[in-house]
Amino acid sequence: MKNVALAFAGVALATSIAVAQSAPPTQTQPPQPQTQQQKAPEVTLTGCVIQGSAPSIFLLSGAKKDPDNVKEIGTTYFLVADSEDLNLKAHLNHSVRITGVAEMKTPPVPPAGGKVEEKDLLKFSAKAATMVSDRCPS
Repeated sequence: MKNVALAFAGVALATSIAVAQSAPPTQTQPPQPQTQQQKAPEVTLTGCVIQGSAPSIFLLSGAKKDPDNVKEIGTTYFLVADSEDLNLKAHLNHSVRITGVAEMKTPPVPPAGGKVEEKDLLKFSAKAATMVSDRCPS
């Protein structure tokens, strides 16, 4: 009887080992950190390049995805040249079509009767610019 009990115990142990070895290990993906953002898509905006608070600071004023859409509200961006080849100063006070990556967050709202400070503007990393007109629309 003792031998039969040992035999059953041995079979049970061997079966559990075989099952454990044949089951594929479960792998779980670690959660993505919440601070990691998805890369924003490249966009083309049309607006006016204006001088910022210093000679090397440029803003894109009245920027729209569709300049012919009168319902679209223009946004002002803080322009950052993505490369040294992009000369934003050459486009100063020109209407331009500019391609790059816009910061993806809600645009700041100006205080009543005021303007949004440069440091609070959304950033636009400009990759290329093409002049649309040699003057900004009034």
